[in-house]
Amino acid sequence: MAEKKEEAPVDKKEPKLAEKKEPKDEVPTPQVAGFRLPARRVRDLSEITSALSLLSSVQLAVEGDYVAALNVESRDIRKNPYLFSTVYFRPSEIEIVYTIVPGINKKKRNIEVLKHFLNILTLIGQTYEIDHKQLYQIIRNSLTEITEFATSTYDEIYAKYDVLNGEALSLQRKIESLNASLAKITKETVELKARNDELELRLKELESPSDDTLKVKIQEWLELHNNEINITEFAKVYNVLESRVEHLLNAMVTQGHLEYIG
Repeated sequence: MAEKKEEAPVDKKEPKLAEKKEPKDEVPTPQVAGFRLPARRVRDLSEITSALSLLSSVQLAVEGDYVAALNVESRDIRKNPYLFSTVYFRPSEIEIVYTIVPGINKKKRNIEVLKHFLNILTLIGQTYEIDHKQLYQIIRNSLTEITEFATSTYDEIYAKYDVLNGEALSLQRKIESLNASLAKITKETVELKARNDELELRLKELESPSDDTLKVKIQEWLELHNNEINITEFAKVYNVLESRVEHLLNAMVTQGHLEYIG
């Protein structure tokens, strides 16, 4: 008789809502490049690690039959290596793998990596028999890149200089034009001031009483002030110079219109 198998109770669980994650800034993926140098290892790995330990910036790791030397130049926001290079010291070759991040000139980066690679070779030179033909070829290719980089940099600098030089010449012409305009305005200002002074003088002459009028006023003053005249006060009343009043008094005495009483 077949025995009925009890069904296992179904564990009913409420569905969980997916946790909403905040978007994170994505770091641009760097380009990976590298090259190999044929070489035969003739010493133990311990000698390689001992030689490379002189480089404080390099992290060493022994993996099976090779040594990896990591040189981290910068990290991303997650603290992972971003701009870096790793040199692998294998039994029959030395390989370097490195990153080229966006915003860095590729030729310049290749030159920097080769400089680091050659520095490492000087430290482990006795531990490998290196294929110098291949090494020279790598250096030659790098020298070509150096020449191209220097030429492009020079062309870029010269182009910027040409633009700046044109702007400088344009500004110089504007300055010369402004200086000429300033000189013209200064000359016109001086001429206008002289003309204004001349007009003010003529206006004062027109506003000032004539000599005949002043002679009459002097006679009237004398009649009102018992034949005495205060030159300073008279000059203020009629807005004339004291010297002019004195000159007219002397002329009137000389002409017999007045008599000086001592």
